[in-house]
Amino acid sequence: MALFQLMAIGAFYVLFIGRSVYLHRRGERVFVIGKGKRGARALLEMVFMAGLLVWSAEIVARCLGADLSIFPAGLREPLFDSRVANILGGAAILGGLLVFAAALHAFGRSWRIGIDHHRPGQLVTQGIFGFTRNPIFLFMDLYFTGTWLIQRDLFFLLFAMVTVGGIHYQILQEEKFLRKHYGKPYERYMCGVPRYIGIPWHRKTAPSHFPS
Repeated sequence: MALFQLMAIGAFYVLFIGRSVYLHRRGERVFVIGKGKRGARALLEMVFMAGLLVWSAEIVARCLGADLSIFPAGLREPLFDSRVANILGGAAILGGLLVFAAALHAFGRSWRIGIDHHRPGQLVTQGIFGFTRNPIFLFMDLYFTGTWLIQRDLFFLLFAMVTVGGIHYQILQEEKFLRKHYGKPYERYMCGVPRYIGIPWHRKTAPSHFPS
């Protein structure tokens, strides 16, 4: 599974960095981590980005067999052995990456890293957004959980638990902002499409489009 994990994290960063650079060259301000926010919300966004880098480095070090971790050995010991967990973890990571790629495509120029209070872009309800209101966050949940299923130690378990909880908090904050900014169209969209994943309850919930 080491090669698979290296390929997966490589694919993530190619998509993440590639899309960010592309939008930046087109005049979009993609990185808005902590901007216009105070207190816990700003801290959460910055801590998450730092944590993502630490988490990524830990994966690469494990896959390459390098003993470069800054965390105690006790956190890195597998809790159990399971081929089924490997399969489920791989499926979760692969599915998450597909969701991430579909989300970037559907977002168009509206993609932001963080909540952009000044230039939030257009409301997107098409593509993968017809099945989940938060495909980027769904991808993160799948990827972090899938990684734990493969590694099966306390380090990745704690990271997955904290990430899933932090993501849910961030979703709630974004929902408040989106309801205030987009008003009724977003409220109708909320009524028709699940927060995480599921079959839309009714298709025509809000004006739908792909941003250019």
